[in-house]
Amino acid sequence: MKGMVMAGMMALSLVLGAMAVFSDTWLTSEDTEEGMTTTTNTGLSTYQQVGDMGDSDMCEGMGAMMEEMVEDSESECDGSELTWTAPMSNFCEMLDDMGDESSADDCNDTASAGSMGAMGMWGGIVLALLATLMMVLPMAGIDAMDGIPEIGQKVISWGAGGLMLLGLLMWYFMLPDGDSDIGSGLLMAGAAMTIALGSTAIGQFIPENE
Repeated sequence: MKGMVMAGMMALSLVLGAMAVFSDTWLTSEDTEEGMTTTTNTGLSTYQQVGDMGDSDMCEGMGAMMEEMVEDSESECDGSELTWTAPMSNFCEMLDDMGDESSADDCNDTASAGSMGAMGMWGGIVLALLATLMMVLPMAGIDAMDGIPEIGQKVISWGAGGLMLLGLLMWYFMLPDGDSDIGSGLLMAGAAMTIALGSTAIGQFIPENE
């Protein structure tokens, strides 16, 4: 039972971590100007704006214009609501080309923070996959992972949550000052890190018969 719980927790951490990396909403904020509310979402490598354009024709036209402004950006209209998503690096380049040095600097800092956070998260995800296989394969009678020494197994198990934690810390401390709120992507990343560390702690500190 203990092994199944640990394996389930590590697998859940793996799934949540992967979902967090691809999420567009690590940070989110709202801005109301002239009666129109725009939601800005920031992921590890993406910048997204969501707003009501008033009608579907305006949405389509605004989306096409914004796609032209930033290379590889995408827009999608749900009625009059426009969702525009751009690669963070390309959005920063657009700000720099416009001569908005302050915003471009903040954007580049955010992009750098996202890159470091992604590195930590991906490292943790890979180790979470290995840790899950180490626990699941023996249950199926497969000894492919038995050759890993005990110290290596401990490093992999602790490293899964540890690298995610490191990625989160690097991302946080490299971010520029701002007043954005926590988004769903960050919550998933925090949950993935906590569950991975919890799975390993169960294996290390709780006896088999409990």
